[in-house]
Amino acid sequence: MFDLWGFLLQTLTASGVAVLLLVIKALFKDKLPPKWHFAVWGVLGVMILIPARWSGRYTLVHWQVVVELIKVAVGEYGFSRVLFPIPVLKGIPDTIADWIFAVYVIGVTANLARYLISYLRLRLALSKGQPASVELMERIKSIAGQIGVKPCRVILVQGLPSAFVCGIFRPVLVIPANEGIENKIILHELLHLKSRDTIWSVVICVLRCLHWCNPLLVYCAGCAANDMEKRCDQYVLEHLEGEERREYGHILLSMVNERFAKTPGTTCVNNGGKQIRERIETIARFKKYPVGMGLVSVCVLVLLTLSLVIGTQVSVSDTSDTNPVWLSLASARSTYCTTPAGAFDTYAKSILDQNGIYRIMCASSSVQEEIIKEIKEKEKTGICPNWDCGLNEWPDVQSGYSIYNLKQHDSNTYEGLLVVKVNDPPDGQPEEEGKIFLAVQNLRVEREDGRWVAVPLEEFRSIEATDQSLEWGCTELPGVRYTGVVDEFQLEVIVQTVYTVDNTVQNENGSSFLFGNSFSYDTTPKPNVKFTRAARIQRNGVTHLGTAKERDFVEGVGLSTVPVYPGETRSEELASPGSYGSGGSSSVGENWGSHRTEPGWGPYLEFGGGGETVDPEGETVLPEFFAADFYVNGEFVKRIDLYPQEVKTDDRLPKAI
Repeated sequence: MFDLWGFLLQTLTASGVAVLLLVIKALFKDKLPPKWHFAVWGVLGVMILIPARWSGRYTLVHWQVVVELIKVAVGEYGFSRVLFPIPVLKGIPDTIADWIFAVYVIGVTANLARYLISYLRLRLALSKGQPASVELMERIKSIAGQIGVKPCRVILVQGLPSAFVCGIFRPVLVIPANEGIENKIILHELLHLKSRDTIWSVVICVLRCLHWCNPLLVYCAGCAANDMEKRCDQYVLEHLEGEERREYGHILLSMVNERFAKTPGTTCVNNGGKQIRERIETIARFKKYPVGMGLVSVCVLVLLTLSLVIGTQVSVSDTSDTNPVWLSLASARSTYCTTPAGAFDTYAKSILDQNGIYRIMCASSSVQEEIIKEIKEKEKTGICPNWDCGLNEWPDVQSGYSIYNLKQHDSNTYEGLLVVKVNDPPDGQPEEEGKIFLAVQNLRVEREDGRWVAVPLEEFRSIEATDQSLEWGCTELPGVRYTGVVDEFQLEVIVQTVYTVDNTVQNENGSSFLFGNSFSYDTTPKPNVKFTRAARIQRNGVTHLGTAKERDFVEGVGLSTVPVYPGETRSEELASPGSYGSGGSSSVGENWGSHRTEPGWGPYLEFGGGGETVDPEGETVLPEFFAADFYVNGEFVKRIDLYPQEVKTDDRLPKAI
C-alpha cells in the first residue's frame, strides 16, 4: 500500500469479509465446534494479506467504487492499486491524503513498537525466573504424555497471576512461583503449546497493528484471540469428566492477567472480564461434537475461502448511461482491463459507442483527469456524445472493429492498427457502389500499475477501400511487405494479420425462416476477454519498374512463392504458376499465379493470395523470407528470396491498372 486510497480499499475489503464472518459465526454458534470458530478467522487473515482486487475482481462489495468517488471528489485522478498489504511511504507527503496516510503509517509503527516493548519487558521479567522442581516437572511430563506433546522448558516467576507459554522457536512454560498450579491449567497451556498458539498470537498482533484505525478489525482481532482460548477450553473439557469441568470454570476466574495481556509471542491473551464470562458460558454449554463434524467444518472453510479469494467479476453494466455520470465514472475507474485484448476491445467499444465512460476504463492515469472533465462539462450542457473520440464520422456499429498487424514488443506492450468502418464518406465525398470508408488508428496497449491501458499513437485517418470482409484482410490496409528485384520487375508479398473478438449476440426474437438469424453486435466492453479469432493473409504482386514502351514486350508474368520460417530451409521446388490467367492457391503457404498482359497494362499486377486462421492466443510468427520463382512470357527467369521491409502505414498493395 503506497497511499491512502490503497489502504482504504484494503481495509474496506477486509471489513466486508469481517462482517460476513461475524454473521456466519453467529448462525453456527452452537452448531460447529470452537476450533472451527477460531479457524474461520484464518479466512479473514488471508483476505487481509491478499492485496485487494489482486485478480481484477472484488470481494462481496465493489468497494473501489466508493474509493473512486472519494478520490474524484477531492481532485485525485491517479490510479490506486494494492500491490502488497504492508504500508510504505514513497516520499515526503505533499497532499492532505498523503499526510493522512503518513499518520496511519506512524500509527502502525507505534503499535508495533508498543507490542515489541511489551514482549521485551516480559522476556526481561522471565530472565529472573527459577527452574521448576523435579516434582513439578514430573507432573508436567505426565500430562504432556497424555496429549502427545513434547514438554518445553519450565520456569517459575514471582508476581504472575496465571501460567502461559512464551516464545516461538524455543517456547517456555511460565508458571507463577509460590502458588500451587492445577493440572487443568497445565493441560490448558500444554494444549496451547501443541497448537503453536504463540505463532498465532503474533499473526493476530500484526494484523491488529496493520488496521489499528479500523475498530471493526480491531474488534475481530480480539474475538480471534478469545476464540483461540475457547478452542483450548474445549480440548481441556474433552479430557475432563463430571465435576472437574465445573471446577475448571471456577479456575478461569482466577486467571485474569492484565499485566502482559495481548503480548505477542505468548498466550497472555486475556481480553477482560467479558471474555472470561463468555468462556465460562461456553463451558456450561459444553458438548462433544460428532467425529464427522470435523470434515463438515473443513469443507465449510474451504468453500468460504475459495469463494472470497476468487471474488466477483466486475460488471460493466455498472458503467451504463442509465446511471448518474458520477457513479458511472467511479465504476469505470474501478473496472480494470486485465488482458491486452480486453484493453483493445474496451477502447474500440468506446469509439463505436462514442462513450467516454468506456474510455475511462482503459485510459492511462495521465489522461483520465482531462477525459473526466470533458465528460462532466458535456453532461452539464446535455451535449451528446459525452466524449470527443476524434472520429468525425459515425461508425458502423454492426460492422464492429478489427485489429490489424498485432505486434508484441515485450510482455507489457502490444501495438496494432484499429480499423473501424464508418457510415458516411469523409469530408462530403460522394458514395460509390462497391466502396467503403474506414477509420484507422495506430494503437498501443501497455501495462500500467497491473492493468492494461490503451494509448492512441495518432489521430484517426480515413481510408477508401473496396467492399470486402475486413476479417480476411484488406488490400488498402498496411501489412508486412517482402520484396525483391529481378531485372526491371519488383516482386512483393504482403502479409497481414487480423485479430477479432466474438461480439455477436442473438436477439431475443431469435431466428426465423423469413428473416434468418437475428444477430447484433455487442458494444459492451469485455475488459477480461481474449482474442477469439486470428487470421494471417497473404497477397502477391509484381510491379514493372521500366517504361510503358518496355512493357509492350511483356506478354505474361507468373509468380510462385513459399514462406520460409525461422529455422527452416528453403524449398527447392515450387509449383509452376501454370498458364496465363490460371489464378492461384487459396491458402497461406505455397502460392502461385499468372497473368496474361494486355496492351497498355501496368505497371502493377496482383496475383491474389489466401488466408488461414491461426491460434489467437499464440505468438504470431511471420516468415523470415519468401522463396520466389519468377516467370516472364512463360519462361523461368530466376529464383529469388524476398525479405521484409520496415512496416509502414503505407505498406499496401498499389492499385492494379
